[in-house]
Amino acid sequence: MRKYEALIVLNMKGVTSMDDLIQSVADQLKEEGAQITEIKNIGRREFAYESNHIKAGQYVLYTFNAEPSVIRAARERLAIDEQVHYQYYRSC
Repeated sequence: MRKYEALIVLNMKGVTSMDDLIQSVADQLKEEGAQITEIKNIGRREFAYESNHIKAGQYVLYTFNAEPSVIRAARERLAIDEQVHYQYYRSC
């Protein structure tokens, strides 16, 4: 298993509970096989320019252990989630 970090920018439009949304993404990562070690809510940030009619997003850093195959599955799964605006993964 390798250690990874995922920076995920969440779309806040229509969200009632940010904690529930952050946990929902963590649950999706766990279902794909990731073992989450830390979740850090970085906070809301304005974008330099509007992206897909969104002016700002909630930045969350997930640290987890997983096999390399989990990254591809997680990317594909989160790509269809309307609340996930952007995702970036890196090996630590």
